[in-house]
Amino acid sequence: MWLSFSAQAAHLGQDSILLKIDKRNQTLLGTKGDKTKTLKEELTQVFEKKGLVLSDSLWQQIRSVIRTDSEGDSSLSVQIGNSRVKIGVIKSLAQYDAPKKTLNKSYRNDDGKIINMKRDSLGKAIVIHSDGKEEMRIGLNGIHVKDGKEEVHVDWNGVRVKESNGEETSVYWGPDSLKAKQKKENANLFSRDGMNLYLGLNGLSGEIPPITTMIYPPNYLQTDTELKPFGSRYVSVEFSESLTLVKGKRSAFRLGLGISFDWYNFMFDHNRMVQKANQGAIFQPVFDAQGKDITFSKNKLTVSYINIPIMPHVVFNKNSGVQMMGLGGYVGYRIDSWTKSIEEKTENLSRVSSNFNLNQFRYGLRAEFAFKKLPNLFFNYDLSPLFEKNSSPNLTGFSFGIRLL
Repeated sequence: MWLSFSAQAAHLGQDSILLKIDKRNQTLLGTKGDKTKTLKEELTQVFEKKGLVLSDSLWQQIRSVIRTDSEGDSSLSVQIGNSRVKIGVIKSLAQYDAPKKTLNKSYRNDDGKIINMKRDSLGKAIVIHSDGKEEMRIGLNGIHVKDGKEEVHVDWNGVRVKESNGEETSVYWGPDSLKAKQKKENANLFSRDGMNLYLGLNGLSGEIPPITTMIYPPNYLQTDTELKPFGSRYVSVEFSESLTLVKGKRSAFRLGLGISFDWYNFMFDHNRMVQKANQGAIFQPVFDAQGKDITFSKNKLTVSYINIPIMPHVVFNKNSGVQMMGLGGYVGYRIDSWTKSIEEKTENLSRVSSNFNLNQFRYGLRAEFAFKKLPNLFFNYDLSPLFEKNSSPNLTGFSFGIRLL
C-alpha cells in the first residue's frame, strides 16, 4: 500500500503542500531521505523545512489513514496556520505524478472473453484485470498481482510476497538492494563491527619454581609475579566484522571475525628484572657500582601481539538492558617484547629488547558483555603459557576491562 510524499505546490496554491508516503514500506517517496529513519521522523524533518510542526494529533490522523483497509484510494487535507497540507493515501503500489489517463486497448483471454485494459487512477500502471478481489497491474514500478489477501510484487529490486496472514517475504537481487535491506534489518540491533578499543588491567597466574640451590641472587622468588595493579595495563585495538548466522525479530546470533593488536604491560612491584637464561626466563636484581641492589620506580615487561579474534555472540535490540553477550577466543603471534626500568634515585631509564624466552604463539578465551547504560566489559584468559613451553616459569596472562569503541 502506498502513500507517497513530495513538496509540490504548483497547482495547490502558494501556501499549499502535497504530501505523499509509501504506505506499504512506511517511507517517504519523492525525497532523498535517510532510509534508517522512521516515517514519523521523516515527516517531522520535512515539516520543519516548511516551517511547520507535526503535532501528535495530526500524526495520529495520518496513522489512522494509513491503517484504513479500503479498496480505493484515500486522502487527508488539513490546515496548519496559513498552509494547506494535502495527504494522498494510495492503496496500490504505483506512484502517481500525473492526472488520470485512459487507455483504450483490449485482448481476448483463453475463454474467448474480451478483456479491456485501462490506465489505473495513478497513471503509472496498466490494469490488466481488477474486480476488487483479484487484480493485476503492469507498469514502470513492476508487476503486481493480488488474489484476495495474497499479493505478489516483482520489480527491479526483487520479489515481495504477502501471505494471507499478513506475513511478508522479500527476495532481493543486486548488491545495493541487499545492503540496503540488511542495513534496515540490522538498524535496531547492537553491533560490535568496526574499530574496537579495549582498555583494562592485566595480571599473571601460575607457579614460580621453588628455590633448589643456595645461589645468590636466586633465579626465582615467590614474590616475582607480584604486580602493581593500576600500573599493569592492557591495550587492544581491534578491527571486526560479523556474519549473521541466525536472526530473529529482536535478536541475532553472529560470528565476529577480525584482526587485533594487543599490548601486555606487566608492571612489577619489586626490583628484579626479567632476563633471558638457558633454563628460560629468570628474575635478577641489578647492582650499582658499589654492588648494591638498585631500586626502581618503574620496572615492567611489555609484550605485543597480533591476533585473530573469533567471537560468536548474541546481539539484542538496542533498547534491551543487555545488548550483547559473546564467548569466543583468539590466536596470536608475538611481534615484540622489551623491559623498561627507571632508577628511583637517578631516574636513569633503561630499555632492553629481547624475546626473553617468551612463547611466540598465544591463544585463549574471551568473554564480552554490552549493556545499555553501563560500560561494555571484556575478559581474556590465555590458555598458552607466557614463556616457552617446558621452560620456567610456568605463567599465563589474563586481562579484563572495558570496551570504549
